[in-house]
Amino acid sequence: MKRIYYLLILLALSCPVKISAKNLQALFSFKTFYSPENGPFVETYLSVNAKSVVYSKNVSGKFQGTIHINVKYSDEVGVKHTDNYNLLSPEVDDTAKIKFSFLDQQRIQLPNGKYKLEMTITDKNVPDKPYTVTQLFGLEYFNNIAAVSDIQFLDSYTKSETASILTKSGYDLVPYVDNFFPTPIQTLKFYAEIYNTDKILGTSPYLIFYFIESAESKKVVESLQGFSRQNPEKVNAIMREIPISTLPSGNFNLVIEIRNQQNEVLAVNSSFFQRSNVVELPADADFKDRDVTNTFASFITNKDSLIVYISCLQPIAHPLEQTFLNNQLKLADVTIMQKFLYDFWVKRNPINPEQSWREYYTEVIKVKQEFSTRILPGYATERGRVYLQYGPPNARSKNYTEPSAYPYEIWHYYKMENQTNRKFVFYNPDLVTNDFTLLHSDAQGEPVNDQWQLIIHKRDTQSNDFDQQIKGTDYYGNKATENFVNPK
Repeated sequence: MKRIYYLLILLALSCPVKISAKNLQALFSFKTFYSPENGPFVETYLSVNAKSVVYSKNVSGKFQGTIHINVKYSDEVGVKHTDNYNLLSPEVDDTAKIKFSFLDQQRIQLPNGKYKLEMTITDKNVPDKPYTVTQLFGLEYFNNIAAVSDIQFLDSYTKSETASILTKSGYDLVPYVDNFFPTPIQTLKFYAEIYNTDKILGTSPYLIFYFIESAESKKVVESLQGFSRQNPEKVNAIMREIPISTLPSGNFNLVIEIRNQQNEVLAVNSSFFQRSNVVELPADADFKDRDVTNTFASFITNKDSLIVYISCLQPIAHPLEQTFLNNQLKLADVTIMQKFLYDFWVKRNPINPEQSWREYYTEVIKVKQEFSTRILPGYATERGRVYLQYGPPNARSKNYTEPSAYPYEIWHYYKMENQTNRKFVFYNPDLVTNDFTLLHSDAQGEPVNDQWQLIIHKRDTQSNDFDQQIKGTDYYGNKATENFVNPK
């Protein structure tokens, strides 16, 4: 789930766009709002990675970067608004110590309609082709229809003392420009506005419901919802924080609904976001308190089946769960194992634990067919463990007939968890079974063996000189280095 910072594609309406023009890195997004006095407006957010900017000395002797921005809004008739300006970075004394981003926020009034936004961004100190962002969007706000504005994710907010471009509803709102929330972010902060409830409801109070739902199944995460009782106004604002420490990795929507006293939905809006989260189990976690009545686990009543279903979780289990797997599984009764199985998956997917279990077990079956030996099920082999823990490799180089070498495989992952470009080397020294040993990997937490090439080629050369350096010409037909650098 980790985002790639250099993605060069244009995303859909209101989704952030990653910008990379040579060294310049930035993130752009926008939201739409409505003013009863002035009509609809677009609010744009550009967050620039200060470290990616080229600096020059200014008149005060400090270092400062300059980003040139040109913005154009057009409809089917022609250009409706243009802007052309320089965005200056904060001044710095030492460019080697830069560890921040700086923000540009703009508001543009436009009538209702369909628009194309075109923005070109150039680092003034780099003679390079400008980067162009193109976004299509529509404005549909009216003075007699209840509506919910776009939902703005927030980095922070404070009570405003002096009105500025960041100020809305008496608060200075610092936008969170991305829609990706990694594990360190434990709270989702947001702001939205509701319009024209005074004209629709008179003086009757109404409710604003907000909740997080799965983007795929539309199922609501029950623990992540709330409501606010409001009296009708021209503009009602809602600003809330939702704790997302237990929200698993996945695609979600933040939804806001307006409901009257008859519980009828008058207006709704939503904002898509992605979550990447490694959920740590609490030290006092006890699955034995789980109620599994009418869950998928309650219908698995065969003890041998439960043992298999739980044993195959070993590659992805947390340390506390490993304790049960290693020490208590064979002694547990059916009810205890049902509770463990359900608890295991509901912690990872509280919305639909059964779906996650079935998807995982589908991969277990693949591993069984590919990697099982005469004495080990596929998930208990080292190739099976890596496959289930990290997923299928992007490239898998099988080398079973290379002269002088034991059969070996090199797996290449373009991206895995928070790492990129990681490789695994497996080999089979007994030449008989299908059990390949993990010999070396450059992935975090995996075994490292700088002499892996020497060990692979000990089939014909039994030297114990582990200081020997392996080169491409040391052994006839040796392609290990080439296969490691570029697995096929």
